[in-house]
Amino acid sequence: MANFSFINAQQRFFAKKSKKGGKTDAGASSEQEVEEAATHMAHAAPTRATKFDWTAQANKDSLDAPKLDAEFYKPFTVGENIKRVASAPDHRPPSFEDTIEGRYAASLFISASQNGKLFEVYEDVVYLNHLYKNCEHFRLFTENNGIGLSDVHKLNAALRETADFDEVTFKFLVVLAEAKRLIYLREISEKYAKLYMQLNKEEKITIISASDLNDSQKSQVLAALKANPKNEGKQFVIQYKVDALIQGGLQMYTESEFIDMSLVSRRNMINNEIAKLVN
Repeated sequence: MANFSFINAQQRFFAKKSKKGGKTDAGASSEQEVEEAATHMAHAAPTRATKFDWTAQANKDSLDAPKLDAEFYKPFTVGENIKRVASAPDHRPPSFEDTIEGRYAASLFISASQNGKLFEVYEDVVYLNHLYKNCEHFRLFTENNGIGLSDVHKLNAALRETADFDEVTFKFLVVLAEAKRLIYLREISEKYAKLYMQLNKEEKITIISASDLNDSQKSQVLAALKANPKNEGKQFVIQYKVDALIQGGLQMYTESEFIDMSLVSRRNMINNEIAKLVN
């Protein structure tokens, strides 16, 4: 097993979390796999402390301590714009997807809601997903079907030294390891984040422009989104990007669609129409 020196590369800043209370079960869902996963979570063995010097390994210049992007050396937070929600009505997810990833995401949602920790777990899975995408060692670890419980306990111990992860998250990692489902961690994290956004009626949107938008232009974009009757009651988490190749106008990505209002797109459409007339 590769060591977990990459974990200590970043120190996250989370609000202090209270200790987890008694055991819970996830009888709120009729899906058998959801119930089984949640039951395993309730009885998962607590993470054991480790005497391994992770800090020393984090500073070791070797393949076991890969250099990460500078972003990982900054305090982590999901931002001030994400509304904090502790639990959902009846602890039920706002939607359900009948896939392996969807069932486990629903199980995690139920357990987090029952413990009043929906936001804390949301912050945890966003970080884990970010780590998966940026650290090859962590990705390979999750994709290794030979990983055992002792390895996951060591991972949890490293995470404990990195930041104040929630106990629900730790137990869920143990459940995934027991079921040989760690390979689905990235997809499960993304689907849990989507459930949390749905509960908040929040939608993640990426706006691409040819140059940086000023505050007035960003306000106009937000106003246009809210003016759409389909978006009534929604809150938006907007990420702005710049791509000079679109030449002007905007492109917009949501989780389900892509809208191209760029100058280069319009020009290509006109060129295609002219080509049809010439032919």
